[in-house]
Amino acid sequence: MKSNFIITSLSIIVLSIITSCAGLESARHNYIMRGQILESTGEGVYLCIGSADGAEVGQEYEVYKFVRMQDLKTMRPNFKREETGKVKITEIVDEHYAKAKILTGEAKVNYIVELHK
Repeated sequence: MKSNFIITSLSIIVLSIITSCAGLESARHNYIMRGQILESTGEGVYLCIGSADGAEVGQEYEVYKFVRMQDLKTMRPNFKREETGKVKITEIVDEHYAKAKILTGEAKVNYIVELHK
């Protein structure tokens, strides 16, 4: 009886994962990668922001990195956001990606960009 319950539960979990795989790529882009610098070349950087996110040629984005700090009271890691530079979109590659040139500072792979307001 207990083994039937376990098998049924595992089957439901596996089925749920399989049927939701189509949405995983979209969720990954929308919540995990959005705003991330994906690649840096001599000509600029590629951003995980495209036309579907409202990106337009000429927009300026602030570049941030996250610096790990140790919280001495709780001994848990803590992070602070540190601005490192600015980029400007020069080309919309497609609905998910754009190319930008570095205006100031530093823009490395895995840094995050946010629209300059």
